[in-house]
Amino acid sequence: MAQRDPAKRIPKFLGTDATLIGTYTISDAAVALFPAVVVLLFVQVLLPNSVTIGGYPLQTLTLPLAGLAVLVGALFVFLTPGYTSSIEWISVYLGWLRSSNEHDFEDAKQYTQLARSHSAHDALERTDGAFVGMIQVDPPTMALATDAEWSKQANAFAGVLNSTVEFPIQLYSTTQDFPVEEYLAHYDDRLDDPDVRDNPKLAKLIDAYRSWYAEDVTNRQMTIRDHYVIVPVTPREVQFDQESILQQLSRLPILGAFLSAWFAPRVLDEQQAMFEELDSRIRRLEGGLREIEGCGTARLSAEESLAVLGQFWTQDEYEAQTLDALARTRSVIGEATP
Repeated sequence: MAQRDPAKRIPKFLGTDATLIGTYTISDAAVALFPAVVVLLFVQVLLPNSVTIGGYPLQTLTLPLAGLAVLVGALFVFLTPGYTSSIEWISVYLGWLRSSNEHDFEDAKQYTQLARSHSAHDALERTDGAFVGMIQVDPPTMALATDAEWSKQANAFAGVLNSTVEFPIQLYSTTQDFPVEEYLAHYDDRLDDPDVRDNPKLAKLIDAYRSWYAEDVTNRQMTIRDHYVIVPVTPREVQFDQESILQQLSRLPILGAFLSAWFAPRVLDEQQAMFEELDSRIRRLEGGLREIEGCGTARLSAEESLAVLGQFWTQDEYEAQTLDALARTRSVIGEATP
């Protein structure tokens, strides 16, 4: 006879909510009827009987309004995502409304893991002490590439990873809508030129092109993609020479912590070694990526990296020049002091 294991917990309830129609539960029905209850209480209790709308007493409109409220509640239940219930969806939304969307610097560091910007070295510092650099990659055009060409490029990229990348990296890609209005602004200006105003047929042609281009971009769902490689360097990686005895002993649980603390270099020396290692890694990675046919790279400055991270966290676009001014005037972001 198998013995009972008290560590194995058994839930008392598991999917026991009673369903009315299909997967809809009594809770969903309550959510759907709640707006109608609010309408009935508002009309019957709070409003006087003398209130009229368009000459009709409000009392006669109670049932139509309640019916409309039921439709609104039922639509809300229908649109509820499948991974949650309608009541949980409401509670999450109310919690989001009560939460603050602004954070001070210390709270922001906990979310973003970003502690400092090192503008002179084109690096960002994480809260764990690692330095990070970013490379923007301009990939080759593969829209009409054959299977053989795709295979060739994939093998070339695999070769870079196998031969050059001996350190952790992150690949990050962004997608944004194509700026149609910005592209068509030139044609808007052309419509005001004297030669176009004196030629109605040319003006009509330009206007037709504008309308066709905007509709074509919308139908094709054209987007702009940017690709980045994120390269980090941690203090532990530069403290000892690779494959040295101390470096191998530092991996041990207790002795490793003692050795790391005992042989720790000065802060400025450690930072300089990390900057040099970061530059070396980025140069090697850029060289390997450029060997791929049609591929170009560019290292981002610290301000450009901040703009990429800022857009990731806030969905807003930031100008590198503005961030550069902030980095040099605000005390919360700047160069480390010894």
